[in-house]
Amino acid sequence: MALKDKTVALARLLHRDCTQLLDLYTTRESLTSNSVSGSQLVSIPPLTSQLTPSEKICFLHAALRKCLHLLDKAITHEDAIFPDAPEDEYSKQRKTVRERLNYLVSSTERLLVGRKRCDAEAKDLVDGGVFAVKKWILQVLQDVVYWSNKTAETLQTLPALTAMKATRTRRAAVRKAAHKLRK
Repeated sequence: MALKDKTVALARLLHRDCTQLLDLYTTRESLTSNSVSGSQLVSIPPLTSQLTPSEKICFLHAALRKCLHLLDKAITHEDAIFPDAPEDEYSKQRKTVRERLNYLVSSTERLLVGRKRCDAEAKDLVDGGVFAVKKWILQVLQDVVYWSNKTAETLQTLPALTAMKATRTRRAAVRKAAHKLRK
């Protein structure tokens, strides 16, 4: 299975797992999960047809990296608010989502052409008490759901990605072999 296909599968798995985590969180905190399209904490430029596949991957990678940073921060805040929380289904699912998001960040990084770096914007937590932290954590989880789905959808529509990656890999192998012959 090609790296792109594995990354798409991982993004779909993360999307499913984080949707479950979001359900567990909203039930536990008695919050409603009424996500409004376009209200993400993490933002990147629109992934329009004017962007190359490499640029799209770069921006998705940046968004996922920012989501990982926010999730780590959310976990830290949550653990500070509830330091003696027992190990339950929610905490296990949170750990799974965090690990899968880390793997997805690594996987999209391997798809980057030329190790290009893009940036994503993120709205940070505004200090406003425990309820504000809970609502912010809800938004972070909604962002992970959104960006994992967006990653799967976008990568699925980039069929030339595999050929592009294979060509780059072959060129690198040829250059390496030529360099060894010259020595």
